[in-house]
Amino acid sequence: MKTFKMTLAAALVAAVALPASANYVDVRGAYNTEAKTYESRVRAGMGFAEDWEIHLEGTQGHDKNFFSQDDHKVAAFETELNYNYAINDNVTLTPGFVYWNGTSHSEYRPYLKATYATGNFYTAARYRFQAATDGVENTNQVDAWVGYNISDFNLEYNPAYIAQNNGGKINSDLSRADSKWEHTFQVKYTGFDTWAPYLDYQILDKTYVNQNAEVKTENRVRLGVTFNF
Repeated sequence: MKTFKMTLAAALVAAVALPASANYVDVRGAYNTEAKTYESRVRAGMGFAEDWEIHLEGTQGHDKNFFSQDDHKVAAFETELNYNYAINDNVTLTPGFVYWNGTSHSEYRPYLKATYATGNFYTAARYRFQAATDGVENTNQVDAWVGYNISDFNLEYNPAYIAQNNGGKINSDLSRADSKWEHTFQVKYTGFDTWAPYLDYQILDKTYVNQNAEVKTENRVRLGVTFNF
């Protein structure tokens, strides 16, 4: 619990204390409908030196009782650095690197993202390799985003394909490779000047393990708000 409080403090301090061209803090809670467990997350980011960005994120699992002090546990903390290179007014390339530290291992996650935006429409694609320190959870992940702004609302769909070449937790079998899909649907209200509430619905393939040790699809509902400074 103390460790997670430190990650939250670091994220909040970084959001307001470092020189930045754009600062934000994103606070989000989640509920897994199959496992009946809760999660919370705080993410803070800032831009510097014109085209560079740094982001800090802390995630905490709450098991089946969100407010119980006994069920709290640190899930993960990550630090992300990226550079935005504008090819023209519509296309941006973003190479980046994420250091992710979980409860059982750490991961190094280099990625390359391409974004196209015009008017109220935008789309993006990203490839990310996740190298795990335990040697058995290396994964390749491909994400896509499609979004559209309608009046004071932003609608977005984010599918993700995750392939674990060496086998592992995706199918609870270290002897063979496996892959899974994740689908995220988001509605965000953008009518306020400094904050934007949003709702996510996720379909997470091969994420929930039931009492019979069967790997099933998990459904997750997330409610959050982004504060912009």
